[in-house]
Amino acid sequence: MTFRVVHIRKQYACKGCEETMCLAKLPKQPIDKSIATAGLLAAVIDSKFNRHMPLYRQEAMFAEAGISITRGTLSNWLIHSANLLTPLVKLMEADIQSYDIAFADETTLQVLKEKGRLATQKSYMWLFIGGPPSKRAFVYQYHPARSHQIPKEFFADFNGYVHADCYQGYVALEQRDSLVHVACLAHARRYFVDVVKASKKKGLAHPIVELMDKLYKIERELKEQQASPALVFMTRIKKAKPLLDEIKTLIDEAYPKVPSQSPLGKALFYSRNHWAALNAYLYDGRLEIDNNRAERSIKPFVIGRKNWLFHGNEIGARAGSILFSLIETCKQNKVEVFSWLKFVLANIHQAQTMEQLEKLLPYNIDPLLLTDMRSIPQLIIPEKDGVS
Repeated sequence: MTFRVVHIRKQYACKGCEETMCLAKLPKQPIDKSIATAGLLAAVIDSKFNRHMPLYRQEAMFAEAGISITRGTLSNWLIHSANLLTPLVKLMEADIQSYDIAFADETTLQVLKEKGRLATQKSYMWLFIGGPPSKRAFVYQYHPARSHQIPKEFFADFNGYVHADCYQGYVALEQRDSLVHVACLAHARRYFVDVVKASKKKGLAHPIVELMDKLYKIERELKEQQASPALVFMTRIKKAKPLLDEIKTLIDEAYPKVPSQSPLGKALFYSRNHWAALNAYLYDGRLEIDNNRAERSIKPFVIGRKNWLFHGNEIGARAGSILFSLIETCKQNKVEVFSWLKFVLANIHQAQTMEQLEKLLPYNIDPLLLTDMRSIPQLIIPEKDGVS
């Protein structure tokens, strides 16, 4: 069903001076002088970044409906929308940095036109997660490189725990006394699992994997019990720490005897070199045994990347990071993406203060405001010459 929204603006004149004219203002649109309403913009954004539908497919879909909207126009709409919503992502960054537990990960991204770089060079999309469990923010950032400086700058004022793998950029964060790197046990386990899969005989990697599996069993049981952080802490100290000590003994005994460049040698080196960070989760019941939360959350971007393949330029990549941040934060906080986008795009111009902007964040939004976002507005056909 298609319909046209017509805004009827009355114009008044002063009878006394017959010169002063007053015309009612148009409702503020998300993009000035554009046909794109909040609902249309929300649909385009949701289709690309939540449903993984590239713009060329959306262009074809509109064409089949008899509507001519080019890819270039759709792309400009995404960029304008991202600029409009950027203040919300800045608030989300602040929320991550103000809480004491965070997660980080990154994945590759191809951008065709980057200044001073070849189209074939890989760029990166970084993911930072944080905030209280009931109000968790997911912030994606596009950067041309995998520089150590990126996590360093993001966590410059952060105090607390950062879950991440053992990429050197995250390991370097350990130099700060106010920050604790919580390494991912799943990464360490993966090295030993690869050895087990490649080995025909049962060797050292087998008992280490079995001990790590017992650590994960403890975590599953605690989750099923919905254990409090205090109980999680006590259980880990009582049950998990002895298992970790046993793993450490096996690693230390075998390390001098195994060739360093062999798969087992690399597995032993990884765990031995990052042992303190791999044990850090023991000492606060709110922490997690691995960084799987971040790895799961970066997968939607990876799935989308397989469909739309690349960004054309840096502006598009940055716009994508903004929109992806808001969509994933909606999903993780169980907020319907399209409804949130439509409401916020229609109302963000009215938010003049920090408090008003904060109320628009996915984890702060009043759900009642989103209930009618998918309904078709009541159509009112104006009368003409007294004929209804």
